[in-house]
Amino acid sequence: MVDQSVFATGLLNSYCGEEDVRALLVGYDLSGLGPAETVSLRLKQLLPLTRAAVHDTAGRDFEQHTGEELLVDGSGTARLSLLEQDRAPLQRVAEVSVGGTALPAEAYTVYARAAELRRAGGAMWPRGDQNVRIVCDWGYAQTPPPVLLAQAKLTAAQLLAEAAGETISSASVTLGDWSVRYAPGGKYGSVIERWLREATEVLRGYRRVGVRAV
Repeated sequence: MVDQSVFATGLLNSYCGEEDVRALLVGYDLSGLGPAETVSLRLKQLLPLTRAAVHDTAGRDFEQHTGEELLVDGSGTARLSLLEQDRAPLQRVAEVSVGGTALPAEAYTVYARAAELRRAGGAMWPRGDQNVRIVCDWGYAQTPPPVLLAQAKLTAAQLLAEAAGETISSASVTLGDWSVRYAPGGKYGSVIERWLREATEVLRGYRRVGVRAV
């Protein structure tokens, strides 16, 4: 299924806040980064980068999309799914038209949790290329807490790796354009590795979320 859409990306540069990252770093020595002002500046610099890493790992964003227009391929069945385009959770469908003709609301049923539209009365979505136009609201009014924590862990892991300053026998994890290099057997190696693993597992679980979306 192919779609064309207008992505309503927000102006946020982070899902988590500085305080979420600092909560993870309580008790860890960050003096290797410099004075507190330098640490704070570096934290701010990392947040947009780790937010992008969240998108790359999850294969989606966690923003609110309002009034987005989709052109999708008619399925030839009574069901039309938006999951293949990761348009979930689906919140509201404002308009639906087929071949340029608007459908009344009673002609279909919206199953928001499944991100699916079903024709009523035994009708089918006519098979075709981008012949169904849907205007809908989807996404997250609030960032899911697991995603917020995952970004905080990615950011905290990078700060610890830089504070340790260890490059011998280093390992690296790359998520999209962002990467962190650390020494597995070094000062903070085990906690860095754990945070990276936990964050990655959570975010990969959001790919094609299906009925999990709430």
